[in-house]
Amino acid sequence: MSIKVSYIYSACIIIETEDCKILCDPWFTEGVYDGSWFHFPKVDDPLNLIGEVDFIYISHIHPDHYDPGFIKEYFNKFGEHKIFISNHKPNYLFNKMKVDGFIPTIIDEKKDMIIGNTSIGILPHKTGSIGDIDSALSIKYKKNQKEHVVLNVNDIIMDSKFIEKLKTLFPSIDILLCGYTGAGPYPQTYFSLDDKSLIEEANRKKRQFFDRYKKLTDSLNSKINIPFAGKYILGGKLTDLNDYRGVADAVEILDFDKNAIVLDDGEDSFIDTQNFKASKTRTKRYSRKKIIERCNEIKNKKMDYERLINEDEVNRLPLKRLIFKSYKNAIKKSEAAMDYYFVFDLDSEMCIINANKNNEDIKFIDKKDFIEMPVPRSEIIIDKSYFFGLMTLVYHWNNAGVGSQYMVRRIPNEFNSKVQGFLNFFTV
Repeated sequence: MSIKVSYIYSACIIIETEDCKILCDPWFTEGVYDGSWFHFPKVDDPLNLIGEVDFIYISHIHPDHYDPGFIKEYFNKFGEHKIFISNHKPNYLFNKMKVDGFIPTIIDEKKDMIIGNTSIGILPHKTGSIGDIDSALSIKYKKNQKEHVVLNVNDIIMDSKFIEKLKTLFPSIDILLCGYTGAGPYPQTYFSLDDKSLIEEANRKKRQFFDRYKKLTDSLNSKINIPFAGKYILGGKLTDLNDYRGVADAVEILDFDKNAIVLDDGEDSFIDTQNFKASKTRTKRYSRKKIIERCNEIKNKKMDYERLINEDEVNRLPLKRLIFKSYKNAIKKSEAAMDYYFVFDLDSEMCIINANKNNEDIKFIDKKDFIEMPVPRSEIIIDKSYFFGLMTLVYHWNNAGVGSQYMVRRIPNEFNSKVQGFLNFFTV
């Protein structure tokens, strides 16, 4: 016997031994990230495509990994199943799942779950930041003195320290499932679509993620690498951004990784650790025609806040008071130790806030008054109704960014993770 890996969509796979069958990160609800993310290609009848499993593993809280709506559909058809998650502290996923009516099973990183000849381990990705959420899943199957190992690191962006930890824990890996691309808002929401450098920036982003992929696969002793996760397409009023996301097609990995296999979409697409022969593979990029057809199907979809939040009512609310309270909360939790300013456009005023935990500063400036804008800064253009929803925790800033839900002008154009993390706590 061996370990069998079946591909469903994006980060959704099934890992199976003779002892158990584990469904990983099933996402099939259209319009996650507050209405922006859709499937391409579409997945027809995912319930029957997946079938009966023993357990469900959720790697982290992002809605293309944790899809409570689909899990409820699955439970309605097949009955309730145990859901495995990591032991992160604070455990945002655990708390969210409790609110959604689930009681997940936390697997401690120091103690694998043993089922027959199968060992199930969950390794949280910890950097020391309050924003740590990701985890990896290991499946070991040992029989007749032979051990098979499958490691699923989904879309973890890992540093050298974590890679070294994986090398120590898993000196030999049969199948490695890992990310090859990145969703995020950059560059498509940081530039005008008329900017000639946009495609160049998108390609640079792709190369950066290829370098990360190569760093990981070159470091780990894996026989087969399966690039997966991060597969989506923007819908609604964001459809025009799709060409500029810098999101690669998984088959581009085949150009430089001789150990890579891209499992095809659809039914009965799998590989096992016995002979490493895939049942169905994909070697050609998705056609431009099919992508355009899918964009046309979803371009008239509305964002969640367009359907659910009344703009006229928001205009009557004390928005400045909400901003002030949100800032007070965020500055308490800020990990930024340098001056960095966020600028929000509020019709007749601008709100300028400093993310520096050691230099609390918030100003409301009349647009008619001249002011020299501080540097470094991010100027945020956001729908007022959505802004209200983010501050009141109807929506979440991290999802807003990943979902490309607001535009940004960053001066200088440099990324700082601690500064960006500040926004996650900009709520009342």
